Amino acid sequence: MCGIVGVVGFDAPLDRARAVVAAMNEHIAHRGPDGEGLTAHPDATLAMKRLAIIDIVHGHQPMANEDDSVVLVYNGEIYNAPELRRRLEERGVRFRTRSDTEVILRLYEQDPDDVERHLVGMWAFAIHDRKRRRVVISRDRFGIKPLFIADAGGALAFASELRCFDRSLAPFSRLFEIDHDAAHAMVSWSYVPESATIFKGVRRLPPASRLTIDLATGKRSETTYWILTPSPEATAVRSLDEACEGTEALLRSAVREHLESDVPVATFLSGGIDSSLVTAYANDIAPGTIKGYSIGFAEPQFDESPYARATAEKLGVPISVAMFDEATARAKLPDALLAYDEPFGDSSSLATYLLSSHVARDYKVALGGDGGDEIFAGYKKYLVVKLRGPFASAPRVRDAIGRALGRVPAYYDRTRRWTEILRTVRRLSRGLSGADAYVYAQLTQVAPLARTAPLMRVAADPQRFEREAEARFEKAHGTELQRTLACDLGSTLCNDMLVKVDRASMACHLEARVPFLDHRVAEFGVGLPAAYSIGDSARRWSGKRVLRALHERRFGHALANRKKQGFGVPVEKWLRGPFDAACERLFARSVLDRYGILSSTELGDGGFRRWIGEAPMVVWHAFALAAWCEVNLGDGADALREMLSTQGR
Repeated sequence: MCGIVGVVGFDAPLDRARAVVAAMNEHIAHRGPDGEGLTAHPDATLAMKRLAIIDIVHGHQPMANEDDSVVLVYNGEIYNAPELRRRLEERGVRFRTRSDTEVILRLYEQDPDDVERHLVGMWAFAIHDRKRRRVVISRDRFGIKPLFIADAGGALAFASELRCFDRSLAPFSRLFEIDHDAAHAMVSWSYVPESATIFKGVRRLPPASRLTIDLATGKRSETTYWILTPSPEATAVRSLDEACEGTEALLRSAVREHLESDVPVATFLSGGIDSSLVTAYANDIAPGTIKGYSIGFAEPQFDESPYARATAEKLGVPISVAMFDEATARAKLPDALLAYDEPFGDSSSLATYLLSSHVARDYKVALGGDGGDEIFAGYKKYLVVKLRGPFASAPRVRDAIGRALGRVPAYYDRTRRWTEILRTVRRLSRGLSGADAYVYAQLTQVAPLARTAPLMRVAADPQRFEREAEARFEKAHGTELQRTLACDLGSTLCNDMLVKVDRASMACHLEARVPFLDHRVAEFGVGLPAAYSIGDSARRWSGKRVLRALHERRFGHALANRKKQGFGVPVEKWLRGPFDAACERLFARSVLDRYGILSSTELGDGGFRRWIGEAPMVVWHAFALAAWCEVNLGDGADALREMLSTQGR
């Protein structure tokens, strides 16, 4: 696990290019405290920071072949590297290290245009092929590892984090104009969706993509090397037992490969279905070596620690649980916000940072359960797909019901039961009205764009993100449910859940691995008939039916069928109390007017308190955006820390 940066086609003396890239690299020192490297060439200068996990002594980067014609920087882990190494050795390829970095290098030498097809894992890599005079930049199938592109036409820069780019550097400086549509979208979604960023001229390389730069002509070509397609084996499943057998075999195999490491491996153990199964299989494969980690809160609706302890006791594995109260969480809030290089408002990011910092005291690698909900239909929003089915032949009736439910008042608050019920009803109304693609786009948002529009100073066309989501849905394969799952795996997961885990864990020098995102597990899970994921019409919906069945066989009915809890923190309560003074300062008219992104009319002079009463989650998104502005457009990290140190009411 590392971080990578580089510039391609940068018209400057080599010493200048070296200095620019070295400065970029320093911004991701947290991603790789164990080593660093840089290689400079007139065509391309590449650098990286290393968190050493495999072949700690010899896996240094940048890594080059014997004649320096191919040079690689890489962030990630290739879990089938031992198998690939054996295959290559059988073909006469000689290795100098045990690192998975060298496996990618040797694969490229053998099959330069199709490396990704062979890989199982997570990665973002850049290869400078000096013989062919090209640079190849690639991102893994699900976008587990981040990769940003700033393309000025002639010169191009790439980086693992947005903070690496020098926004004043010619010829890139013109790329860093604020995208007000992206800012508006962030307040609605909690993150900037699709491949956009907060800057107009900078984008994410999409998952499963390869970007090739021809250094002779300057031509860019981008290809998608993999598309999630339901597996025929899963589609043919006709019983729950058969679904369980296929799922367990693939997931157990994925966990086995994810345990490949030269350092000890822990697990994130919330007590939920996904993390419990990962911990169980890890303990089966490596008994006596696995330790679970969890966190808890004083508020019962956010505290999963009793379930985590019960799960660990069932498995006979040790567990470490850190409990957090308001004061401790507020003290950690600046560090949690500063972990994110882009505006990011998912409230569970604070919980993920707290958990990562807890694990990182003892471990460098942890396995988590991310991806299980998106593959096996675990979220409540997937119920909408099931409910839409009976109305397929009567869309007018369905739309009428949706419009009627839409008259229910909108509240975005998880701490009060009645507002949670209203929130569910409103989401249901958005899910019943309209065509499949339209509904998909609406359900990816926490709050509609129309609801959040008053909070924005400027916005021209934030609906472009809805159109992009609808277009992705139209291109997806399979049933409405399968297309929904595939689209969530292709955007919501990588822009929200995986950003959250990557930045929080890497800020703590911790590598987070996600066995569910083995592409073979995903192809099987998405391919299963709906009866084994979302459930059949005769059963009460509970989601993840096949995982729930596997969990129940292992842990019993009570743990398997408890109410699903999101991994979050009670920001609604904290905004009304200990964070009130920080809101007062971040949302001050003078501060908001300085950046010109959020509306000082709506949020200034205490206006944020009215919004907290109606839509506290939306205010949290705005809070995170304002914090990012202060750090990146204002007076910096120390100023944010000082603002957040103010005591609340």
